[in-house]
Amino acid sequence: MSGKRLTKAELLQEMGELRHRLTRLEEFQSWLSQIEEELLSAQKEKALLLDAMVEPIVYLAPDLQILWTNRAAVDSLQLSPGQSLPHRFPEMEAGSNQVDLPAKAALRSGSPQEREITSQDGRVWHLRVYPVRGVEGEVSSLLAALLDITARKRAEAELQEGLAKLKRAFEGVVQAMAMAMEMKDLYTSGHQQRVAQLACALAGELGLPAERIDGLRVAGLLHDLGKIAVASEILSKPGKINEYEFAIIKAHPQIGYDILKAIEFPWPVAQIILQHHERLDGSGYPGGLQGEEILLEAKILGVADVVEAMSSHRPYRPAIGMDLALEEVSQKKGVLYDREVVEACLQLFTARGFTFD
Repeated sequence: MSGKRLTKAELLQEMGELRHRLTRLEEFQSWLSQIEEELLSAQKEKALLLDAMVEPIVYLAPDLQILWTNRAAVDSLQLSPGQSLPHRFPEMEAGSNQVDLPAKAALRSGSPQEREITSQDGRVWHLRVYPVRGVEGEVSSLLAALLDITARKRAEAELQEGLAKLKRAFEGVVQAMAMAMEMKDLYTSGHQQRVAQLACALAGELGLPAERIDGLRVAGLLHDLGKIAVASEILSKPGKINEYEFAIIKAHPQIGYDILKAIEFPWPVAQIILQHHERLDGSGYPGGLQGEEILLEAKILGVADVVEAMSSHRPYRPAIGMDLALEEVSQKKGVLYDREVVEACLQLFTARGFTFD
């Protein structure tokens, strides 16, 4: 092999260039080592931070294979890389409705998803899944965070059970108060229950929400509670009562209000009872209220009270009958009784076939 012989100066120059390149290569290798150390340090720091979390964190491939987990995921759910996340959660197995699973939804939508799921040991978890995007913006993997909410769900169930017990106790107290009144006035036994039933049906016909109907039912069951202060001789008097006796009976809405006003019902029960004998034209009692001054629930209760009372037997008169009772409220709608309430009442009996239990 032949070639041009380099002069000493040319050889020195080439050697200098080689040394320079070698120096640059060493610097580049040093820079790469530094970057690698920094990356390893950052990964270790990230791992330490994630391992310090008490919530399980899982890094997933699109097929839900586990790529990485933190320590909590290993300790709490025995999850490790290479496994499939669904194997710990029965509802995530093949054959379940995976369209609704947060992991599938996150892959499909590219936005975070969440849902409650149950692990094989019966614990309840709040699963939140975050999509991880690649360099071109595609969802390339998933990050799942799980929070054990078993204790919270148990506490919620116990709270609901406690509330149900309180509701049953409340219902029992209301029924006991209603029965106390009926035991004093046996001739109107069942009147308060029937009035409450009709009032609730009227409220439903008028489209009142369930919460207001619940309050109306309680008011209906207790609307004559104030008669507990009226002498039995007056309540059970077979003949026509006099003006003095009627004045005593007319005090029962006020007495009922006074008994109940200190009780913190979720509804204006005491006010409804106070107003159930008020009439639109101001001829009612005890306050002589008119029109919009009267609560809608009191207007409903007033119509239900009149219809039930007229259609039932009383010590001082036989039952007048349902047809005449409906005719009475119909003729006086817009004068004594609210027009919409009366029309709802007629609709109930004529078109809906309403009957008392």
